[in-house]
Amino acid sequence: GPSCGTAVTVHGFLGTFHSTLYQSPLPGNEGNSSVISIAPTTFSVGMFSWFPVYFPLREPLHVPTGSTVICTMWRKMDRSDDGGGRVWYEWCAEIVGKDDDVISASHLHNPGGRSYHVRL
Repeated sequence: GPSCGTAVTVHGFLGTFHSTLYQSPLPGNEGNSSVISIAPTTFSVGMFSWFPVYFPLREPLHVPTGSTVICTMWRKMDRSDDGGGRVWYEWCAEIVGKDDDVISASHLHNPGGRSYHVRL
């Protein structure tokens, strides 16, 4: 991935939603598309059914100039005998240096849906 042009401190990650529902395949109609989005640069006016999500890091990570931030996320779920269950996300981050060595890494966040989950 791209490297950071300046040193920064990462406190977490913002999750937004952008989807192209339809894009015309015809030449000359490239602008003919249907998009829904809550991303700041392409926000769909009147979009009230989706909201951004913030994935915090328990401890901020320092990112030196020229390093790369890698965030890995997993969508997890479990089922109960009554047909219900839970859905949650787990995440962690790594800072990788110019030589591809891992400089630092966060802990796994929200293991087993411990801090936050949604009931099915």
